[in-house]
Amino acid sequence: MTTRFLVSLLAPLAVACGGKSAGDTAPPAGDGHADHDHGGGGNGATAGGDDHPTDTPPAGDGDATKAALLAAETAAYEQARPVFEAHCAKCHTKGGKNAKPKSLEHFDMTSYPFGGHHAVEIGAEVRKVLGIGGGKATMPFDQPGAVKGDHLALIAAWADAYDNAHKGGAHADRGHGDGDHHHDGDHHH
Repeated sequence: MTTRFLVSLLAPLAVACGGKSAGDTAPPAGDGHADHDHGGGGNGATAGGDDHPTDTPPAGDGDATKAALLAAETAAYEQARPVFEAHCAKCHTKGGKNAKPKSLEHFDMTSYPFGGHHAVEIGAEVRKVLGIGGGKATMPFDQPGAVKGDHLALIAAWADAYDNAHKGGAHADRGHGDGDHHHDGDHHH
């Protein structure tokens, strides 16, 4: 399923479940976490903040909640996608100019949702390699720490949305990557 199809399918759900459209002026219904500050402040899992999101899934019907969580994740991905494409795609997409089998094995962003054996914990993995929440950035491989400021905040907001969807059970059908979990610290680029 393509990302554009997912966005067109899930975007109306996000609006119906409390998301904002361009014309909305009232705050979203619910716990107030649907409107994330992409400028680096907010829910704690942004650049310089805690590396664990503090948002909780909204209360309600299980399937509707999962759909809303996936819609929020997809919307956050669409915002962060240009940053992923600019800084990650050359090593982590099939056909990328620096892509190698090992880098794709770890993290494959050829399509969304991402693949590779880090796919299930990709929010935490991306935070770690980009230095979100502390620690030294180790990616992008050719320029560690190059993702910063507003771009880093977009990635952090996506990681929060991804983790919230995962915690809310919205990724139950995604499995566990390829099952080969080597955590040797070497991402083989």
